[in-house]
Amino acid sequence: MESKPSKFWAYIAVIAGGFLTLAGFSALVGYLGVPIFFPLEDSLGAELGQIAAVYLGLLCGPLAIYHGLGSIMGNSSHPFKLPSFYIFWIILALVLGIGSLILQLEIAVKLFFPFFFVLGAALSAFAVLAWVYRKLGWPLTWRQTTLAFICGSTLAVLAAIVLETSLPYVAYLLLEPFRYLAGGIADLGWGAPGFIERLFESPLILVFLAITAVEAPIPEEFAKALGIPMFGRARIQNERQAFAIGLASGAGFAILENMLYEGLYASHNGWGWGGITLLRAIGSVLHPIGTGIIALGWFRMKSGGGVGKLFKAYLLSVGLHTLWNGGFEPLVYLTGLDYFAGEGVSISFYGETLNILLVGYLILLSAGLWWLLQRITNQISERATPDTSTALSTSLEPDSVSRRGIAVWAVACALVIIPIGATLSPAWDSIKKLITGN
Repeated sequence: MESKPSKFWAYIAVIAGGFLTLAGFSALVGYLGVPIFFPLEDSLGAELGQIAAVYLGLLCGPLAIYHGLGSIMGNSSHPFKLPSFYIFWIILALVLGIGSLILQLEIAVKLFFPFFFVLGAALSAFAVLAWVYRKLGWPLTWRQTTLAFICGSTLAVLAAIVLETSLPYVAYLLLEPFRYLAGGIADLGWGAPGFIERLFESPLILVFLAITAVEAPIPEEFAKALGIPMFGRARIQNERQAFAIGLASGAGFAILENMLYEGLYASHNGWGWGGITLLRAIGSVLHPIGTGIIALGWFRMKSGGGVGKLFKAYLLSVGLHTLWNGGFEPLVYLTGLDYFAGEGVSISFYGETLNILLVGYLILLSAGLWWLLQRITNQISERATPDTSTALSTSLEPDSVSRRGIAVWAVACALVIIPIGATLSPAWDSIKKLITGN
């Protein structure tokens, strides 16, 4: 029997879809009007922001209205199916090549590039859904998948913005007893030329990177999971559906975040739109798997497993997210130094060594996340009774992780911590001389 969203949330979907559609048309008018009424030398960044709003309004809005009305009228919804996983990656390769060519040669950028910009942000997220859903036997309908996806693109993004804005104040209250650190930060000369170099030479960089890594995962993993209870335990009938709904919500969130970072590099060309888009495509599994794990924890809690199952799942998702941000955020800062820091700072202080190490760490971490996704998916799909209360206990229990898995994560951590520590220390010159013989 097909599961359907409640009528209440169906009406909410229609109302929200109406607002999104109106906002999408307004954003489209703004996108078309920016180069006419506000001619700027470099307006690409502002226009790409409008494109993200157009995507939300004119794609998610009508879909929310359509599927909300379908639920209200009791219409059936067909199983959600996608083309092969490989199709999305082949198209993404073409998008990266053509889009980069348009940017480099400046071939009608404002006319053609937005199309490739949206595809570059979205294709890898849909590739994750195509790969997992096929293995799970297409467990959701178009209505379920679409509403979960829209929830991740709208409600989760809005909640994350609110939480990430307020969380620093909470952190300040918790860390106020350590105010003696303020003196060390003041000694660095905040905003003065050479600040970035002094920061990376100071032990305070560890505090800075820790705050950067943790402040986003905690609210974002919570925000992405807000839409899961809206479907209800009676409508999420087994773990296949729970995991699939979590993946769809995380994919919706991932696309908007991809647009944020990829738009930044496209407009400022700090490291290249093609490069950052490819890196985020490889790591596109992060947001879907995080929300999928939480959805499984929620389902097991509702099946009688206790709130501890949900809490463990949430902590696991936050931990995986923190590992990614711990490498990606420093990469964003370092590759943006030339543009944002002005004459007072030079990236040549580090050379390209640290950037390469961070990219290598993120690729290795992404490979581990894909392996974890495959492991969870196989465990769910191989169970004869996926909705039992004992299902997937191994994927959420720390004591069941294999020794090989622990070794992979240990190697990943060593590959980033040891070389980066050497790069940022005075010992790097000696190490380099020993390796090169110069």
